[in-house]
Amino acid sequence: MAEVFNMYTIIMITALLILYLCMGNRKQRKGLFISVNILAGTCYLLWRFTTIPEDNVTGIILGILLLAAEILGFIQFAFTQYLFFRKNKLPDHALTDYGNNLPSVDVLICTYNEPLTLLEKTIIAAKRLRYDKSRLRIYVCDDGRRDDLQKMCCEYEVGYFTRENRNGAKAGNLNNALMHTNGELFAVLDADMVCTPGFLERTAGYFIDENTAFVQTPQVYYNKDMYQQNLKKEIPNEQDFFMRDIQDGLASINAVLHVGTNALFRRSAAKAAGYYPTNAITEDMAMGMNLQSIGYKGIFVNEMLVFGLSADTYVDLAKQRDRWCRGNLQVARHFRPFFEGGLDIRQKFAYLNGFLYWFTSIQKMIYLFCPLWFLFTSQRSIDASFDQLYAMFIPYYLGILLAFWSLVPNTRSLKWAHIYDLAMAPHISMSILKELFHQKKEFIVTPKHAGREKSYFQLGIVIPHILFIFFTIIAWLCGFLYLKSGQIGPGAYAVNMVWSIYNLAGLLICVRAAYHVSGIEPEPYGVIPGGKVAVISFKGEKYPCVIKKISKVSLWLNLSDSVPFTVHSKVRLDFVQNKLHCKIKCPVHAVTDHGLELCLDSLSVREKEWLYGIWVDRLGPYYHIER
Repeated sequence: MAEVFNMYTIIMITALLILYLCMGNRKQRKGLFISVNILAGTCYLLWRFTTIPEDNVTGIILGILLLAAEILGFIQFAFTQYLFFRKNKLPDHALTDYGNNLPSVDVLICTYNEPLTLLEKTIIAAKRLRYDKSRLRIYVCDDGRRDDLQKMCCEYEVGYFTRENRNGAKAGNLNNALMHTNGELFAVLDADMVCTPGFLERTAGYFIDENTAFVQTPQVYYNKDMYQQNLKKEIPNEQDFFMRDIQDGLASINAVLHVGTNALFRRSAAKAAGYYPTNAITEDMAMGMNLQSIGYKGIFVNEMLVFGLSADTYVDLAKQRDRWCRGNLQVARHFRPFFEGGLDIRQKFAYLNGFLYWFTSIQKMIYLFCPLWFLFTSQRSIDASFDQLYAMFIPYYLGILLAFWSLVPNTRSLKWAHIYDLAMAPHISMSILKELFHQKKEFIVTPKHAGREKSYFQLGIVIPHILFIFFTIIAWLCGFLYLKSGQIGPGAYAVNMVWSIYNLAGLLICVRAAYHVSGIEPEPYGVIPGGKVAVISFKGEKYPCVIKKISKVSLWLNLSDSVPFTVHSKVRLDFVQNKLHCKIKCPVHAVTDHGLELCLDSLSVREKEWLYGIWVDRLGPYYHIER
């Protein structure tokens, strides 16, 4: 029997390595590699059915739970390989396809309690959209019923909607706006989402196809997420993997998810679907799925057309994922997409896979628990010899590694996938239990802070991780004593020690991420590549300068020579923006040897539009992904 296992290992490893080295960009070879990879996983899982312990009830239960967790992981990874094997091919469409018959567009900016300074940038960006202004209307949909926001909307000459109650949360807010507008298309933006001038140019053209219901673009973030900020790592945003890559794969089978913002809809299609459903807190996902189920298409334009703020603390991120998790489970319960007749089998499986994703947090908790249980009690959750486990597991794991290196884009690595899953596992597991037991959940807007003044440790959010670290150290001591007394063998001890060390490394990084590092800048700023030429006027003299970076509160300038300015000096800044000669008066906030920082606190609406226009035009992601 040992010879059979060894032969299987050699053949499978050889096949995987040859296919990996010869794969290149050829689709047929990629398909063959994925097929062999899935075969290795299938063989491993079939063998695992024979390894469930039978000598005690605890072992049986843990063995079944561990096997179920591995099956879930295999389903998730197999489907991910399928998505990355496919290509989302989009035809080119532009506004010129409409000739002189451009569709009318309503831009709906949703808000509840976000800061007005945040909304101001979103409004200014929406007003800068390159589109026939006679066919474009902008509305702020305020569920906070704020008089100061209504006043600001009047100043910027955009529409304002509110309502007497907050029934249906964001879905109800949008439905209320749709009852009072009539644009042929409508765009949905969250309060922090700053659209580029070309957003409608790159999306509206796809509605020339009458079967297109919505066009989704990715959420791209211009601030640091909590991992980038707290771990001081130059890594992709944690959401880039889903927003840029998974969504692209889902679009290839018409299963792209509407993510609540950065999307453009055909009103008649949305009306046919009954607009936004109000029986789930992730109304966005349900809306997109309903449109696909009645035969419409969802398009994904994988371009950076809108930039927003990522949740920047561990606590805020956990609250956001709690809402997403419970909302997804609500959609699964209310709409049952796997039994929805209008979806084809690939779409059904895509949505089912999306719902199952949230249970990978329970999977991660099982992976944390099993090695510790063995080291604490010497009771196995896998009844197999070390040689058999090695022979079956190594080809399976090698296939996962090779698939990650060859198929998964540079938005995710196995290391960071492990850390991200560990960080959220205890909290999402609790979210699942709360939803399964129908504990009510109100819609909570993800806080948008754009910078924190003080560093602090978020102890409460990582108590589960700290407890697992403590129990891991105790388990190592117990395991060593069992090994020394001969109650467990060296092979089983080594496997569980390596497993628990792998988990511990991730847990320690999660605890480190809980220390929130204060932002260096009070507000994310836009760096202007090459600078923007301007002139400073002061006491009758003119000083050439270059605008280097800008935020909503400050403007940084470089000057070639030393300057006669002091803090609080009143200066005039002259520059050209969109062929307009702009003049702005503002005080000096700080002076350096060859530069100034100007304060932008007291600007008129028109001056803000000029200056923030520069910021919007230069806005980009905090971490740019080479594609």
